[in-house]
Amino acid sequence: MSAEAAAPAPGKLHRAARWYAAHGWPVFACLPRDKRPATEHGLHDASRDTSAIDAWWTRQPKANVGVPTGTALGSFVLDIDGPEGEASLAALEQEHGPLPATLEQKTGRGRHLFFLMPNSGDVRSSVSQLGPGLDIRGTGGYVVVAPSIHPSGVAAATTTHSPRRH
Repeated sequence: MSAEAAAPAPGKLHRAARWYAAHGWPVFACLPRDKRPATEHGLHDASRDTSAIDAWWTRQPKANVGVPTGTALGSFVLDIDGPEGEASLAALEQEHGPLPATLEQKTGRGRHLFFLMPNSGDVRSSVSQLGPGLDIRGTGGYVVVAPSIHPSGVAAATTTHSPRRH
């Protein structure tokens, strides 16, 4: 019998981080049930390298999965927080038309809608500039993605977004 114990199988969050990386999304570890980075340089540590990912989640198996937004991902995120954010979005859609279908992730307080970066220019992060409860996570920002656990204990979940509410 070996004196060394076998390494435990990767948990759900670790497997998710590896899945995102395998699909081209750089990831980094965030503190368990938190949005704060668990790595020294936060979003600047984001990587698709499985050895870095394995090291982070071996040290903190319950770490949430962070993804840098903007040019690092090729996508920006519309962060819709709670009823206030939904009301702001509804007003914008009434004025400008519905959003296109896109990837949606349910969060502990609302939802994230992912959109491709424009071919020219950049999308920077902003807070409530589009309306109360609506934030943009672009270049220089990040989001915590499914199946990460919100501080409330709610797990984020991925859905296909249909902008029209029924």
